[in-house]
Amino acid sequence: MKSLIADNRGGLLLVLITCVALVVLTCWVIYPAYQKSNNGLYSSRLGYPSVLRSAGRAIPVTVKGAEIREVERYLMGEGVCASQPLLVPIIPMALVEKVHVVEGQRVAAGELLATLDSGKAKIKYESAKLAVSTAAAELERVRLGSAYVLAQERPEVEKINLDAMQRQQNFAKEKLDRYDRAFKKGVISKVAHLEAQEQYSKVTEQLSQARLSMRMAERGVLQSLKIAENALGDAQQALAHREEELKAYHVYAPDAGVVDRVLIQSGEYNQDSGKPGFLISNGLWFDVYFDQSDYAYVHHDQVAEVSLESQPGNDLLAHVAMVKPMVSFNNGGPEISRPLRPRGSGSPEWAATFKVKLDFKNHEALESVVTGMTGFARLKIANASLTVPRAAVMSISASSAVVYVVADDDAWSIRPVRVGHVGMDDVEILHGLEPGEQVIVDGQSTLKTDDKIEVHRK
Repeated sequence: MKSLIADNRGGLLLVLITCVALVVLTCWVIYPAYQKSNNGLYSSRLGYPSVLRSAGRAIPVTVKGAEIREVERYLMGEGVCASQPLLVPIIPMALVEKVHVVEGQRVAAGELLATLDSGKAKIKYESAKLAVSTAAAELERVRLGSAYVLAQERPEVEKINLDAMQRQQNFAKEKLDRYDRAFKKGVISKVAHLEAQEQYSKVTEQLSQARLSMRMAERGVLQSLKIAENALGDAQQALAHREEELKAYHVYAPDAGVVDRVLIQSGEYNQDSGKPGFLISNGLWFDVYFDQSDYAYVHHDQVAEVSLESQPGNDLLAHVAMVKPMVSFNNGGPEISRPLRPRGSGSPEWAATFKVKLDFKNHEALESVVTGMTGFARLKIANASLTVPRAAVMSISASSAVVYVVADDDAWSIRPVRVGHVGMDDVEILHGLEPGEQVIVDGQSTLKTDDKIEVHRK
């Protein structure tokens, strides 16, 4: 026996070393790995929880408290560089003499775009000036009273006539009084007395007519002056209108921008007043479309980063200028033609987005940015919220999930919660948990209803 051992000493030593190595490997490598929840056997019948459950022992779990911390998230949206289209109308119906710009040209506000033939307009303008001069002369004639048609509206003349008729009536009245006394004495005949009465009646009638003419002249001359003044004002307004019309024969850019389209050519006749002659793209901003779930997080003046596909690696700073309070079900960016983003409903969903206008901050960096460029925008959102580790949340679907909550006496229960932002490490809890409550972050996937747990706090 001793000789056999002596002869196989090397083999026995090798077996002993192998056994020791297996024991060490089992104690320090295999068994610790066997206890971890991320190994393939953990949830099987041969797994560590099943062995502990069969032995009547508690299953180890790791817990951590829910805490309020600042949650940082980024909202991503697809968009396109946009500008305001300005239609520049051609007002006069006239011949286009010259077009001074071409498509793609940058123009400043007030820059000349086109000129039209203004020959007929100048003739009408000169005619309007003559009409003003005529109306002014007519007003002066009314003031002087020299117009033939205003012969009955001369208060000065009527006043002279009235004074004369007043003196004639006084003379006729005095003559009639003397004839009355003479007739009573029998000095004159009755015929002479009647003639004196007739003369007095005629003079009295003429005096009444003179008074009426005086009143008519005084009132009528005021109205005639008003008519003449109105005629002068009307002529002046017509002249101003012709002057403004004359300005329209030179077409200027209403604002700075890029000439997108030129719709007229030199030598053409503009047949329709107000027809667009130029299309100018004014301004430059980024229209981005965010998912409807992000609407509550986007506010005015928030800072954003814009990444254009034409300029990879060159992020442009911008800020939120406008949030359109309307959700569209067919805008997922510049274009979208198929449903996307299934969210636990069992079927694909069309994009439901809202539009946000982003104004660029650094205008000098926009020299290489033009309308129509596509890209993405990113908004950073940070707010204090109740969070738990990502590993604690199970079965996330349509903003709902479940967590395993451990009470003070180490009793555990499953609780449904509503989740917000789901990050790589943490999950925002909107409803269902209170700060400080302990949730299982490791070992909960294999728990059964009657299992006891051994709590290890993280």
